[in-house]
Amino acid sequence: MKTVREEAIIQLVQQRLNQNKLTSGETIYVTFQNGDVLLVGWCDYEEQKIAAERIVSGTYGVVRVVSQLKIRRLKQSI
Repeated sequence: MKTVREEAIIQLVQQRLNQNKLTSGETIYVTFQNGDVLLVGWCDYEEQKIAAERIVSGTYGVVRVVSQLKIRRLKQSI
């Protein structure tokens, strides 16, 4: 069971990701335990992955970011 503090940090991280133009709309799941944030999901571009990791690392209460974000391989139009 998550503590009130852990839930608050998860909500803050999700809010910050949703408010950023690079990371809003991406499928990113967030978990938090003992200062560590785990990011799992998909981004369209490397820049989005980097932005998500930076956003989370700059969030109060986050000690370490463990990223399992993957980059989708977008089909190119011919």
